[in-house]
Amino acid sequence: MRERLTPVLLALLLLAASPARAEAPLPPPPAPAQEVAPSEAPAAEAELEETEADSEARTELDEEKKAPGYLELQSQAENVTEGDLRVSVTTTVLRPLRDYAPFEVVLHNLGSTPRVARIEAESAGRSRGDIVSRQVEVGAHQRLSVWLPVPVAARGGIIRVHSPGLSLRAFSFYMAETDGTPVLVLGSERAFQSGTRLPRLEKEAQLVARFIEPETAPRELALYVGYPLVVVAGDVTSLPADTWSALEAYASTGGFLVLLHPPRDVGMRLPLLASTTSGGVHPYGFGQVRLCGAADACGSALFSDAEARSSPTQDKYSGGHPTQGIVLPATPAPSWQRSTSMLAGGEQPLLPGVQAPVGRFLFLITLFVLAVGPGGLALARRKGPVALLIAVPSVAFVTCLSLVAWSVIVEGFSLHASRYSLTWLDRDRDRAVMVGLGSYYANLEPEGFRMPALAALMGPDVAWESQVVEADWTNGMAVTGGFLPSRTYREWGELAVLPSRARLTVRREGQELRVQNALGAPLAEGYVQLDGKVWLLPALADGAEGVLTPGPDSASRKTALQLSLFSSHVQSRFKNVPWSELDKPLPEGGFLARLEGSGSMPTAVLPMELHEGLHLMKGRVDGP
Repeated sequence: MRERLTPVLLALLLLAASPARAEAPLPPPPAPAQEVAPSEAPAAEAELEETEADSEARTELDEEKKAPGYLELQSQAENVTEGDLRVSVTTTVLRPLRDYAPFEVVLHNLGSTPRVARIEAESAGRSRGDIVSRQVEVGAHQRLSVWLPVPVAARGGIIRVHSPGLSLRAFSFYMAETDGTPVLVLGSERAFQSGTRLPRLEKEAQLVARFIEPETAPRELALYVGYPLVVVAGDVTSLPADTWSALEAYASTGGFLVLLHPPRDVGMRLPLLASTTSGGVHPYGFGQVRLCGAADACGSALFSDAEARSSPTQDKYSGGHPTQGIVLPATPAPSWQRSTSMLAGGEQPLLPGVQAPVGRFLFLITLFVLAVGPGGLALARRKGPVALLIAVPSVAFVTCLSLVAWSVIVEGFSLHASRYSLTWLDRDRDRAVMVGLGSYYANLEPEGFRMPALAALMGPDVAWESQVVEADWTNGMAVTGGFLPSRTYREWGELAVLPSRARLTVRREGQELRVQNALGAPLAEGYVQLDGKVWLLPALADGAEGVLTPGPDSASRKTALQLSLFSSHVQSRFKNVPWSELDKPLPEGGFLARLEGSGSMPTAVLPMELHEGLHLMKGRVDGP
């Protein structure tokens, strides 16, 4: 019966499927790609015209983004009055490319007695409390502007103002990011427009400006170093002396300072300028200065300056932000990165042995497993379970003690460091212009230290939350935490312009030229230009004397980079240093030397075990 019904069922299925096939005929074969039917030609031409229109629109949009002009980030201050104290806080500011964002807090004491106020900033998402604090005294009927250098890694948070007897509400702050180059302008918007002839834009612009009053501008170097360009739009001579000192330090330590109206005594105010006879860009220490002439030419030049300063390199770990800085500390690898390199971007640590001894620890753990596993089973069979209860905790205690002993004996409790720096010794003004880098590792977090007003501590370009340094800015920068977590490798850059009595003295004794090392560090090697000849500096300890010997001519001597003995890993941290300026022919009495030791940067006060210390110094000798 089954064999007879099978043909019938197949026939019924075929009859049921045949109408569906008739209703769904196969589509015709596609026409050749190069042929267009006459009826379809208008549609194709319309599509082509639409594509060209879109292309033109995109081109116009790109041109609009690159239109000459500037954009100002609008921000309104929040005000609150409690008792006889009025507080005004600018809660939204333009975020610099790196380091610190300056927040202004204006305190106005309406009473007849002085009042002490403490200002604190707390980062959003952090549990350790305040990251920046500053205490000030506001005189009777005084209006005081206070600046807080908030690390850019914070991005946002809360600002609190405390004063005895008052209960002021908290202010929320935020750092706004833009696609343009952030520019800090000391002066009014009208003065900036007059000096550059740049129009104000309401849309995307290459320059995004923040205007601050010159009379109340910051006095610390750290509040300027994050900006690729700082413009003085008004009269330079009207700036407070402390503010101008900070601006000059910013330019000499790798910044780009623009003077729209250079004063007549610009050579005295900028002592490192080689020439002031013409405008344009001048090298200045480790940075640059632009002396503007015609307003139209200066305005157009700002765009090329901004492009060169804001995007010299691109780092895929920086979240799309350009990296810029005279010193570029390496960034710790993020937790999600799985690679053999300890640092982000394939960089190698500058300290040996900062990686955990995984192999040795695994060996000790394997011995522990064998002792409590097969060893414990054999012990239980021979001595019974009571012996096993005593042996297992004892073996675990010995294993833990071995791990701790290894850490203490091999690494110890001291701070391990490698330090590198470049110094421009300004003997005429008894000061040293320094840019440096330090790499650190320690079992325990070191104690705090202090940075002067004309010095700045610089972290990696990437805004890692773990890199936020905590500091009290009441008298300079007193680092209180976040500098070096225990058992964590960190790198920090430093900029400083500090008074210095370091010198290299040369005197004649008969036919010899003798040199005395008073540079504050051991002298390893170097050159000095005297009597039109190049002389070799001998290796000298600090305070020792030696004899100069004739050396090669200027064309055959080592370059500054060769003399520094910086490895390729160290060179990558100093890639933005103007090495060509250091390699210029030495003037009469000029010297270039390599020093050893911990260096003269502010962090040298930390007690440390130095792995490597290399420092290059350029200056002028005393005598003969």
